[in-house]
Amino acid sequence: MGAKRKAARRERAAVDWAAFADDVAERMRGLGMPEAEARAEGVKQAERTKLRLEWMRERFDAFLAMQDKAGDAYLRQMDEHPEVDWEGPDAPELPEPPEEAIAQAIYAEVMAAVHDDQWPRHLHFHEV
Repeated sequence: MGAKRKAARRERAAVDWAAFADDVAERMRGLGMPEAEARAEGVKQAERTKLRLEWMRERFDAFLAMQDKAGDAYLRQMDEHPEVDWEGPDAPELPEPPEEAIAQAIYAEVMAAVHDDQWPRHLHFHEV
């Protein structure tokens, strides 16, 4: 993925972490937590959530990079056999390149975090 594309995606997904921490602190105060503890909890949850988001972005970038590599591998396979009409109904099925399996493993890892709350050990927090 190009650096410009990465930067544009991250810019669109910018998070106001101070506002996030303030929202958490406000909820904690609403539950009866003292001001100082609520503020500390807000900062802690914002930092933990930020770590998770950074991990997700890194894994998603890795997924996209592997998808690009897999696409390139498919195109190389097709280029090696110009005699085949790849758009025809009798075109043979190309073998899946190893990069595709890596991309799918990354995808499964991210989906386990998103859908099943199964995070890597260093990102497992009870409060987030």
